[in-house]
Amino acid sequence: MANYCTHSFRRIINTYNWRNGSTIRSYRFRCKCCGYRWNVYYDKKLKREVVPTHKSDNKPLETRKLTPEEVKLILTDQRDNVKLARLLGVVPQSVSQIRTGRAYKDLWPELPRRAAQVKASEPVPTIRSTKITCRDCAHWWQKRCSLDVPEAGGTFASECSFYQVDE
Repeated sequence: MANYCTHSFRRIINTYNWRNGSTIRSYRFRCKCCGYRWNVYYDKKLKREVVPTHKSDNKPLETRKLTPEEVKLILTDQRDNVKLARLLGVVPQSVSQIRTGRAYKDLWPELPRRAAQVKASEPVPTIRSTKITCRDCAHWWQKRCSLDVPEAGGTFASECSFYQVDE
């Protein structure tokens, strides 16, 4: 697929008003012919398409990098994610990702990370372990699958619908 679409059949699939009283409105388009998607930024005051260089709150579009001292503050401070995010000028999700070890995990490895919290109302997904092997199956016999499954062997057991624990 090309980097752009030459068709004229497009459909708006999403709109977004920027906050803080900005006059910019974002439109997400999709081509009806090839499925190509792109964003268009329209300034309602200028009444034309624009290329934004800053968001409405005057922060650059690229992500904000935190210093090692700010990461240490996030890991040691007891304040909640929202208050700490406002103090540092980032979104609360960034603070949460640092605290759970999904971001900046190479900085301050000696400081403890928190486990991600799961809501009690949400069921915990059961994931079939990938450590089970065909050799543990009741149908494994003489170094092969007795059901003649051609893919059998190694860790295929985690995907096999015939897998049965040998008792």
